[in-house]
Amino acid sequence: MVYTLAELARLTATELVGDGSFEVSELASLACAVPTSLSFLSNDTRRSELESSEAGAVVVSPAVAGDIDRGLISTDPYRTYAELSILFDAKGIPFDQGIHPTAVIDDTAVIADDVSIGPSAVIGRDVVVGAGSVIGPNVTVYPKTFIGLDCHVGASTVIGYDGFGFAKSSEGWIKIRQLGGVVIGDDVEIGAGCTIDRGALDDTLIEDGVKLDNQVHIAHGCRIGMRTAMAGYVALAGGTVIGSDVTVGGMTGFTGHLSVCDKVHIGSNALVTKSITVPGAYLGGAGGVMRAEDWRKSAVRFRQLDAMARRIKALEEQLDVKTKDS
Repeated sequence: MVYTLAELARLTATELVGDGSFEVSELASLACAVPTSLSFLSNDTRRSELESSEAGAVVVSPAVAGDIDRGLISTDPYRTYAELSILFDAKGIPFDQGIHPTAVIDDTAVIADDVSIGPSAVIGRDVVVGAGSVIGPNVTVYPKTFIGLDCHVGASTVIGYDGFGFAKSSEGWIKIRQLGGVVIGDDVEIGAGCTIDRGALDDTLIEDGVKLDNQVHIAHGCRIGMRTAMAGYVALAGGTVIGSDVTVGGMTGFTGHLSVCDKVHIGSNALVTKSITVPGAYLGGAGGVMRAEDWRKSAVRFRQLDAMARRIKALEEQLDVKTKDS
């Protein structure tokens, strides 16, 4: 796919700099670009990288516009890069559009127009898949699942399987039948190898615009608000409620039956054990999370513990000597 720079400026609503007839054959990073590449600079502090790049054109912010002879000026270069990536995505989905002949679809399922379902996917009873959605290879969608418009479900993901619910008795464990379903909104992207369990009683809910990385686990009865994004290996225990516009770093866990308010960022490798009620950034580890500024102060003090211990020991020795002298 080849575009002129003027075409790209029009398609992305950005300002053109230089020769609009310049032809762009690919997107590339500044480090790997060739003379026919279009690259981008999303962080103005790294503007020195422009000098060594061979990119024929670059997307930059207005603050860096004077550093380029040819390119696009955007108030948000990273967003423009995302828009450009759609234009240059020649491969699309990894299988022919439409329903693959090896897919197994129950007669009661409702599949809208313009849906693609990959090889060996299984769509269960009474499942609904909205228009424009893509269900990848080997995906299994269990009964009582609703998938909205323009969703993308990555390969080998399982949606609507039983949640982990058992009651202990004198004879052993009694399985709690999971009677709820899964409701997924519009424009939701679910990565490869994810698991989203059906609710025990109430449906598990994934609202519009949610983005889940590969291998994310959503347990029974969880609710995830609009436009929330979670990186790989995030795991939510049952009944967790996540607000809208929340971002969660990789390998973070939630202990369940807690809530996180809107507009919260949680760093990677954290364990959330209590509800978060104030928007902001949070960091932590196995001991729980705290406001990011408090965590950074604690991290500094942690690194000072050894020196502090030596000072305390020296003071104790001095005090002991004085006590003996008296």
